[in-house]
Amino acid sequence: FFFSLCATRARCLLRMSTGEASRDDDATTSSSEITFDPPLGKFPPWSFQHPVLVGASARWRAGGGSAGLIALLKDGENIKAFRTLVRFTGLMVAVPLGVMGGCYALLPSAGVHRHTDRVLYAGIAAIVAVQAVVVAYLVLAFAETPPAQKKNQ
Repeated sequence: FFFSLCATRARCLLRMSTGEASRDDDATTSSSEITFDPPLGKFPPWSFQHPVLVGASARWRAGGGSAGLIALLKDGENIKAFRTLVRFTGLMVAVPLGVMGGCYALLPSAGVHRHTDRVLYAGIAAIVAVQAVVVAYLVLAFAETPPAQKKNQ
């Protein structure tokens, strides 16, 4: 019932948007069929036909799927990189929230009393904090020695 109601509603909306007269008896479509003509005609080729998306499921299965991913993450070097990524992902959330909250609370003592100004300055400080976390991650990532060099030492 719900889907036929949705189909009827979609047909009515489609008729209203195209300027067709609203009529209850439509011999061309059944009650469970939704007809929709997107405004662009069809999806652009870069949307769902992008080379990265085409065949992604088959590549995932060929690479081992979830079991293959877990096996890769259990490798010594990969688990260290994964832990670093998880830590910095947490920092990307925690640091800006803390900085924004702290700045919002401390700005009245600096003479900024209007709510909108406090939110603006706290938001700018949070954006700077995000950038600082990204820079810290990049510095840490580039400072690591590659696994091939570690084996030679």
